[in-house]
Amino acid sequence: MLKQALMSRKYLINILLALAAIGTMAFYAVCETSCSYLKGDILGLDLKYVGIIYMAAFIVLSILKKDPLLSILVSAGAGVEVFLVAFQVRSKVYCPFCLAFGVILFLLFLLNMDIRRKWIVILCVVLGFLSFVFFFRGSATPNYKFTCNYGASLKVATR
Repeated sequence: MLKQALMSRKYLINILLALAAIGTMAFYAVCETSCSYLKGDILGLDLKYVGIIYMAAFIVLSILKKDPLLSILVSAGAGVEVFLVAFQVRSKVYCPFCLAFGVILFLLFLLNMDIRRKWIVILCVVLGFLSFVFFFRGSATPNYKFTCNYGASLKVATR
């Protein structure tokens, strides 16, 4: 019964979840806590923008009701998320916004995965994971900003 209700509203749920994921990326962009330690890109494009572009494509495919492409896109995204969560675990630096994005993506995966095409799903998960193994550049290093005003310190010292 619940599955039938979800499937009848699948595209609306897809769009709402994708918008929520875009919102988490907006918060990630202004985060100044542990999130600021995590940086990454794929082929030179910052992951914030990759996430936003990914979810925008997901919204378009949901509006067009392209189920096979939704399944492929979300399966590849699941592989990418496995890699990115593992990166956070290995680095011991966790970003709540990145993890929230991952939860949303996992929900989209459950909603859109086509079990009848399990080999395509598995292949796309593996390809998504491997694409980040080979093309992801990331760091989990604190970014320190230069905040000392030496001019003010000199004035105090010379008085």
